[in-house]
Amino acid sequence: MRLASASDMATLSRLLVQLYACEVPGMLRGDRDMQTELARRLLSSAPLGRRYVVVHDAEVVAMGSLATRAEPRPATPPGVLLAFPSILGVRDALGSYAGVLRAMLTVAAPPAVAEAQIHSVVVDVDARGNGAGTLLMACLERQATALGNKRATLQVLASNSTARAFYRARGYVDKGPPHGRVRTALALPSILMYKNIV
Repeated sequence: MRLASASDMATLSRLLVQLYACEVPGMLRGDRDMQTELARRLLSSAPLGRRYVVVHDAEVVAMGSLATRAEPRPATPPGVLLAFPSILGVRDALGSYAGVLRAMLTVAAPPAVAEAQIHSVVVDVDARGNGAGTLLMACLERQATALGNKRATLQVLASNSTARAFYRARGYVDKGPPHGRVRTALALPSILMYKNIV
């Protein structure tokens, strides 16, 4: 386990595309290589912050991030959004814009005081089932505790039964929908989960 670095960018970009395919289905449209380029630009446009990676045989096989009240999740830079048509093509860009809007409505509010938000957790599809996810979650929780937080939260699609079971097996419990009724109706159906880490 270690903090992600700029040298990991190509792998992080591929992992981010895998994450979007599972957690925000349909958000990115078109050619997979172009989606990866878009993910690279997104990752390159903001500090990597508290993004951690699991390395196996010198290869990054998983990543996850931690946000706190003091260090919230970075916003999507407008320049990346404006680049959609030139990267994906106009038709796929229009579909992706609709997906991005829905994703922005879906993302939970920043964490409360003494609460850390675990996000962007993904294990490479070829490395799943080998313990990388468990190692990653344990690391993120340790880091959250070291920063003085008492609770870890995360958000997952309601339909992602595999991820929900994975988190439940690690002590997370359902907290409920992340938003009020109106926003929940427009967003992708998701739930918040939490775990007391102190």
